[in-house]
Amino acid sequence: MIFQKWLKIIKDFKNISDMECPHCNKKSLDYLYIGDEETKIGYLQAWCNNCLNGIHISRVKIPDGAKMLPFDTKENLNEIIPTYQKVTPEE
Repeated sequence: MIFQKWLKIIKDFKNISDMECPHCNKKSLDYLYIGDEETKIGYLQAWCNNCLNGIHISRVKIPDGAKMLPFDTKENLNEIIPTYQKVTPEE
């Protein structure tokens, strides 16, 4: 299942740029956690910049060293995270 492959990829976020997308097999993956800086609880978006497929996981623990922005960021997330097709657990 594609969803399960995405879950394996995001567990190893530090090496995500070296991993192949489960959809197109290109090494074009990226991710971003958005959450609370103190509790390190938030959500994750991970996607492929080539085929624009990805995964959204809510209510996650943000690992130390991961790329993250706070909930109240002034950054425009639409400029950072592309519009991608979200993979569901059924896929």
